[in-house]
Amino acid sequence: MGVEKKHFVCVVCPIGCEIDVVHDGSKIISTEGNKCEKSEEFVSQELVEPMRILTTTVRIQGSRWPVIPVRTDKAVPKRLFPRITGQLRRIKLQAPVNMLDVVVRDIVGTGADIIATRNMPREYQSRPWRHSLWTPRRISRR
Repeated sequence: MGVEKKHFVCVVCPIGCEIDVVHDGSKIISTEGNKCEKSEEFVSQELVEPMRILTTTVRIQGSRWPVIPVRTDKAVPKRLFPRITGQLRRIKLQAPVNMLDVVVRDIVGTGADIIATRNMPREYQSRPWRHSLWTPRRISRR
């Protein structure tokens, strides 16, 4: 493979360095624009296997909202996102769910767990009209 030039925006720290990298496929030849050492590690990882924290939602029953936000507890290979989201699409949780509860352990063999990122209490149906089109109205007495 020949020498190739690639542009990255580092997401490790808030600076967001714009880095131009010259590489030969397996080895970095030169970098320009990085302001810290973390960005070099980021670029070398991006060239080998891009890793990200996946954030998405999962369906839930018995709560006020129909979905609950979830994320991976550590970075997973970006190429596995379609498989992970496909597996999460088939899941339906039951309320209550607490923040940081593990929803799925070792998702698609990555070693990462899917965790809830908010509390989702059980919704009690004390008012039967709450989710219907009919709502009670006050009758004015004159």
